[in-house]
Amino acid sequence: MLIDKNSLIIDGVPMAQYLTKVKFGYHKIWGKDTGRSLSGDNSGTLKGIYPKITMTFRKLNETEVNVVLSLFNKAENKVTFYNPDLKRTVYNMSCYSNDQEMDQERLGKIQGYSSAVIANKKREHYI
Repeated sequence: MLIDKNSLIIDGVPMAQYLTKVKFGYHKIWGKDTGRSLSGDNSGTLKGIYPKITMTFRKLNETEVNVVLSLFNKAENKVTFYNPDLKRTVYNMSCYSNDQEMDQERLGKIQGYSSAVIANKKREHYI
């Protein structure tokens, strides 16, 4: 949750200055034994809940694109964020990012685009 300019930091870079929208998700990963019975009851093993933060960026100039791409073009990111779900505190989380694709219609600026960071370990690891 964004509560101030330092409530989402990736590898030491405060992200709020680049963003127009942020979506925080908590994605459940279920085991192979999961499903519905003939009676309609759901059962199975919850393997873990993995936080995912999807960011929508505003239009970025060349310098800003360099900063953002340098953050996401690597195997792992250290993400610091305010989590209202778990004790309303700031957490540090090891994440990977999705592939980066940007649209450019005019010279000099990249249109806003979206990117996500997804936790490498389940949420309970960061408590």
